[in-house]
Amino acid sequence: MQAVLSDLVRTLEKIHREKNLDVSATCDAGLAFRGERQDLEEMVGNLLDNACKWARRRVTVAARRSAATPDGRARLEIDIEDDGPGLSPPDREAVLERGRRLDETTPGSGLGLSIVKDLVRLYDGELALGVAKGGGLAARLVLPVAQREV
Repeated sequence: MQAVLSDLVRTLEKIHREKNLDVSATCDAGLAFRGERQDLEEMVGNLLDNACKWARRRVTVAARRSAATPDGRARLEIDIEDDGPGLSPPDREAVLERGRRLDETTPGSGLGLSIVKDLVRLYDGELALGVAKGGGLAARLVLPVAQREV
């Protein structure tokens, strides 16, 4: 898990280097996603890229094992936050629609978040958008966790 986050952070810092962003990642030791690495990269990469597009100065990603649910299953929680303008509650719902873009002046197809949503559904996970501590957008992925890192 740590390797995936580090690789994505390094790539996105290069892609968005003109913004001189502070992009940081933290990850619980030994944490692993129970699924395909490329699917994890697609989900987290799309969310991180959006955060970098809208951030003013800072983007954070944190991955941790959640507390066990009532059925005894632990989950993987990944929080991605930026310090950008954020989105209103109606806009947070709208951006998850396939092909929906709120700002036509920024590059993109409007498919990234709907792809994330589809992959999350395939893994019986959750995707929630909210308000970051710094006032920007917060995205939370909840996904299956592997018993040990592979």
